[in-house]
Amino acid sequence: MIVVRFTSGLGNQMFQYNLYSMLKEIYPGTKVKADVTWFYTDNEHHGFELERIFGSVPGSGFSLDIASTSEIYSVSGQIPTPVKGILAKPAKFLLGPVNRKLREAGKPAKCGITLNQLESKIDYETICNLDVSKNHYIFGFFIEEAYYKDRIAALKKELVFPALTGENVAIAERMEQEESVSIHVRRGDYLSQTYAGRFLCLEKDYYEPAVEVVKQHIQNPKFYIFSEDAEYVKKAFDWLGDITIVNINKGDDSYKDMQLMSKCKANIIANSTFSQLASILNDNPEHITVYPAKYMADEDTEVRTMPGWIRI
Repeated sequence: MIVVRFTSGLGNQMFQYNLYSMLKEIYPGTKVKADVTWFYTDNEHHGFELERIFGSVPGSGFSLDIASTSEIYSVSGQIPTPVKGILAKPAKFLLGPVNRKLREAGKPAKCGITLNQLESKIDYETICNLDVSKNHYIFGFFIEEAYYKDRIAALKKELVFPALTGENVAIAERMEQEESVSIHVRRGDYLSQTYAGRFLCLEKDYYEPAVEVVKQHIQNPKFYIFSEDAEYVKKAFDWLGDITIVNINKGDDSYKDMQLMSKCKANIIANSTFSQLASILNDNPEHITVYPAKYMADEDTEVRTMPGWIRI
């Protein structure tokens, strides 16, 4: 059995889903399941969103097989938080010493191999050549191009957004009629103590040359800016002139910003998996994506080889 751990915000969940789906294709005779117990206690952003957004769209190829508590334990050697709701955090706290003892004692014989992408530098070749006679517990983000560049068509069938409603319909119609360009500006959590010093908050020195690149490819572009900080955007982008700031999608509707960005003729993305997925799912022929050369404060962004992706 292979169990993939899902964590973090929507963009990361979608990349983890891509890995999950890819593993099912590579190892058709092996059970591949999802561990979503992280969200029982760590409800980052809007919690586990995949099933809520993509799970009931007519014609969608989305499918997710959730691992049970016993399956997660048998593969990882750790007891996951078994309940949701108000009892989840106390349960996790009580299980902490138990799981520490299990780690110190070594995994039970029936447990498998833990593949931690961040700690073990697991690469694409490793993932594609697993010994499936053993169990594998896999966690990480798997945002590298190798994991998805040959699965974009499949992802567009699996991760189908629900139909837009309300004000979003009018915005989408305008985007289709114009030479629309999305600009994603992520601030919010990147300014928090948790992420300060790790993730860059991109400024004018990225967005201005990115706009110039777009203007070289598109005549009369119309810019739609997506950000959780509309007041900042109004001041920071006064040099751009005529812009539309999209800030109508809040809470559980936040994913609709990704959906709208995916309808634009070009995307200027942030150092964020959220806008990166919007571009990957973009169906406009020959659309271009401008992406930053630096993703984190101490790490450059991977060079992408897909047609239309421009790194600056």
